[in-house]
Amino acid sequence: GFPIKLSGETDFPCMSSRRVGQGGVYVQLGTSKRWTYQQWCRALAAGQSYVSDGYAHALDFRVNQKTPGTEDVHLKESGTILVEALVCFAPATPEGVAYGTIDPEAKRLAGDTRLLHAPRSMEYVKGGERRLEVVVNGQVVAAQSVAADGKQHRLQFEVPVSQSSWVALRQFPQLHTNPVNVLVHDRPIRVSTQSARWCLEATKLLWENRSRYIADAEKEDALQAYDQAMAIYKKILSETKVR
Repeated sequence: GFPIKLSGETDFPCMSSRRVGQGGVYVQLGTSKRWTYQQWCRALAAGQSYVSDGYAHALDFRVNQKTPGTEDVHLKESGTILVEALVCFAPATPEGVAYGTIDPEAKRLAGDTRLLHAPRSMEYVKGGERRLEVVVNGQVVAAQSVAADGKQHRLQFEVPVSQSSWVALRQFPQLHTNPVNVLVHDRPIRVSTQSARWCLEATKLLWENRSRYIADAEKEDALQAYDQAMAIYKKILSETKVR
């Protein structure tokens, strides 16, 4: 199967009740001054990108000099990786739960873009600091505070890795990069039974809810594609240690 890469979108009003474009994707196209839409699509498909609401940016992110969507990092044994970042946060950010500048009553709703959890505001929150986090296999393992001043900031983290893992950057709830894979002993990434089980059950549920809308002439091919996806997730689940 092909790896699924992170991308941004705004399905108004289901994904954002405020404005179209709040879930944006920024694609790294290198230093060339000319590029085509096809090049942009290929880079997006490869995962050479990050997702942001436009007020937080990961201008550069690399692990042992490898950037997302290019090459994997290969380690012969467990060790420490060097995570480098060039980030920039806007000097003024809209006031609201969706941007993390107002805390909702329930913490699990932080960053919610769909519901209005506070009075509608056209105000901006100026300055402050943002917490940039290194995420390994879904868990935050390191963090640094960065000024929200519109300037570029370079950061470095040294992070231990004991097994094949994926590594990304985030600033919750505004920014998340695609990952860099770190392979130890060239073994596949098998770190979460919960994640593998979610993918399997979500695929089953999609078939249950969507198959009725597939044309009869295409349903057999569609079922074969779904069965193939579920077989892959079952295999990954069987290879993953309980966590």
